[in-house]
Amino acid sequence: MKNPHKKGKDGTKEDDSLFGLLSMYKAYNTYIRLLVSEEEEKAVLQLTNNPGNWAKIPDEKYETYDEKKRIDIGVQKLFIKYLIPDFLVQNLGPLLGTKIPAQKANVTNNLDGDGYFILEAPIQYLENMKQAVKRMVSLTPQKKYEIIEKCLAENT
Repeated sequence: MKNPHKKGKDGTKEDDSLFGLLSMYKAYNTYIRLLVSEEEEKAVLQLTNNPGNWAKIPDEKYETYDEKKRIDIGVQKLFIKYLIPDFLVQNLGPLLGTKIPAQKANVTNNLDGDGYFILEAPIQYLENMKQAVKRMVSLTPQKKYEIIEKCLAENT
């Protein structure tokens, strides 16, 4: 049986297992928020790589929105380890894998600037957004590594 912990060039142990390879990207995280406004009849899906970036989003626009809790969405967590939002958007597309018609959605990609991504749609697509969040947070480690490899290859 192959030992995944072998000695590297500098004498430290290298980990060739999937989690060892992903550990190089452990500082990469995506945080997710799902907001809903019954009076404006809109649903908003927000992504960022740092929860501190939520403060950079214009508050006056979203102050009447209610933030959905994990239990309402049906997930255990609202973050994705090892992936930055840029990689998710690059892999899933600007509609994040939702089945929302492009003409009904409004996308604000400010990942390069203030570090946030916003997908707005009519409230009738709330279930589509919830399903997209469930798919994103339940990505397998293998799929995450494939996304990282693909995005790094495309960006170089």
